[in-house]
Amino acid sequence: MNSKIDKLQKLVERERTAKLICAELNNFTDLRDTLITIISHIKTFSGVEAVSIRLHDDGDYPYFVYDGFPESFIKQENSLCSKDKDGNLLRDPDGEGYLLDCMCGNIIRGSFDPKKSFFTEKGSFFSSSTTNLLATTSEDDRQSRTRNYCNSQGYESVALVPIKTRGERIGIIQLNDKRIGMFDEEFIQYFEMIGEQVGLAIQNSLTHSKLKDALEEIKTLRGIIPICSGCKKIRDDKGFWQQVEVYIREHSDAEFSHSLCPDCMKKYYPEFYDELNES
Repeated sequence: MNSKIDKLQKLVERERTAKLICAELNNFTDLRDTLITIISHIKTFSGVEAVSIRLHDDGDYPYFVYDGFPESFIKQENSLCSKDKDGNLLRDPDGEGYLLDCMCGNIIRGSFDPKKSFFTEKGSFFSSSTTNLLATTSEDDRQSRTRNYCNSQGYESVALVPIKTRGERIGIIQLNDKRIGMFDEEFIQYFEMIGEQVGLAIQNSLTHSKLKDALEEIKTLRGIIPICSGCKKIRDDKGFWQQVEVYIREHSDAEFSHSLCPDCMKKYYPEFYDELNES
């Protein structure tokens, strides 16, 4: 009887947490502040020691927000990019971005085998004993060479859930705990749903930012623009004078193809103008 009540309470709490998270994601104004609140909800609901979100940034996937991880851990593991002996970033052989290390890199790249018990059908990873996982699997099983830094820092339970938007993996939710047995597949499936919601919110944020930038450009071109009555150059907001085409190109997506109107053709090249008119 108690087990049924406990299960029901967990389901109610799970539903409540999902509603809180969705409400935050549907009404946010600042992405970073909102994701800080989200991982706080996740941490409280799951009871794990540490939660973080990695997001794509110029080819890498650094920690965007985190709660519960020591600063030393974040500093050590912030970059996922592989480096050569001289510290240079290694390009991915497919020509798209950089090589990514460790299990985090696997999940972001979508490199997983759903037949393995530590991967899910949707491409998440979880282990309730990283020590046992490393002792009983090979690098081939785990899809790549792993750094094993989480395990070396005492984290036995580790889960990595992809954040997707329009089918593209743009980051991961990471949950770490030093206790054994914190995760099961049902638990991970719940957070895969959260990951999808976070992905939609990030996509909306990016779309909003692009629209805002576009509107700012439109406002710039709709304002009063100082133009020289002689040479027709435009003065920008820094006080420099630019050719009309340079100014417009920098403040819009317009490109120019130069030609001559009939009046200028007649003024500068009368012989060609007469010839064209005769023909």
